[in-house]
Amino acid sequence: MHAALKKMSLLPAVAALPLLIACAIAAAADVPKQADSGPLAAKAVSDALGAVLRADVPTALTALKSAPVDQFNAKDATFRSCMLERHERKTPPALVGTATDPLAKQTLEIYQRYWWQAVRDPASRPAEEKQLKTKLAALLGEQPPADGEDAFEALTDRLSAELGKRGFHALQGRTPPLYDLFLWGKQDEKDYTVDLPDGSKQPVRVFLMDEWVSRGWSRYSACETSGAAGWAKPEGLYAVRSAYGDLTGEDFQASFLGHEAQHFADLKRWPKMEPWVLEYRAKLTELFKSNTTYKNLLSKFYRSRDDNPDHPHPYANKKVIVDIVAKLGLPADTDLNQADPLAVRKAASEVLIEDTRKREAETPAKSEPAKGAGEAAKPKS
Repeated sequence: MHAALKKMSLLPAVAALPLLIACAIAAAADVPKQADSGPLAAKAVSDALGAVLRADVPTALTALKSAPVDQFNAKDATFRSCMLERHERKTPPALVGTATDPLAKQTLEIYQRYWWQAVRDPASRPAEEKQLKTKLAALLGEQPPADGEDAFEALTDRLSAELGKRGFHALQGRTPPLYDLFLWGKQDEKDYTVDLPDGSKQPVRVFLMDEWVSRGWSRYSACETSGAAGWAKPEGLYAVRSAYGDLTGEDFQASFLGHEAQHFADLKRWPKMEPWVLEYRAKLTELFKSNTTYKNLLSKFYRSRDDNPDHPHPYANKKVIVDIVAKLGLPADTDLNQADPLAVRKAASEVLIEDTRKREAETPAKSEPAKGAGEAAKPKS
């Protein structure tokens, strides 16, 4: 796909953006193996990353400062130091990353300033969003857009088109709860057919993205330790190539292709499916298809859970755990890490199939997505 991508549909009005995250939220790749951090530090890092996915940096900083400094291994100590340096300050930090093109650099600066403030102080977000819109309009020599998401979407479409003329691919929109920017310079295409838990085969075209300028608010807020690794759009699936190595491992085959192909299939049938539902169903598929990555995947689900459906990933994580525990007939407080992996994976497929039957009975599936149907971004963490 050349020039600028059509932006993500805005949430929650229509079905989702990249749920950067699975968006996947992705952990940093190719980190050399080293001794683990101590238990308190390891828990602090896990809790901090979970908080960042909820755009809650104050909680992340509290977690990181609660553990003894000498328990952090080198990698986790670097993460801790970066988080404190980037977020525990009174003025915005220096620009992270760069672009030689002036328009791309200014766009990046505007978004990072907005993200930095928005993750520190949720109460400031309405004012920060207004300032974001004003500054982006000024880049194009325009007045601030009218109120409402449609006017802002039209503005970001024009901005993405201008970036496209400069050789960039741009995706803008809302990855709940914040407005987001994905900006990259190169992509290749490859076709796959993905087996889904219901026995169907979903053909997908995958766009492999490289030469990144911006991978979104979650990666920026987490000091590049995690971030969106892919998403689904009507024309196909988008993957951050560097997040998945040689594309043969389960990170790609299950956590990207399986997860995002489920999004792709669901958005074709139910274009207005809520973001958390998209994530819930895709995470069930991902878990079903996991084997070597099963333990890490389940740990990610436990690490980031939330009761707020406006936080699609952590809310879906909690619902996946609760529903599989119930399906297995286990006590509500059961830790699935102690359960039989094969039984858990089988239960994941059964829960998904039952959910599909229920939705088909309540809302007949459509054969084609509605115009403007959104994407689900997947974080890889």
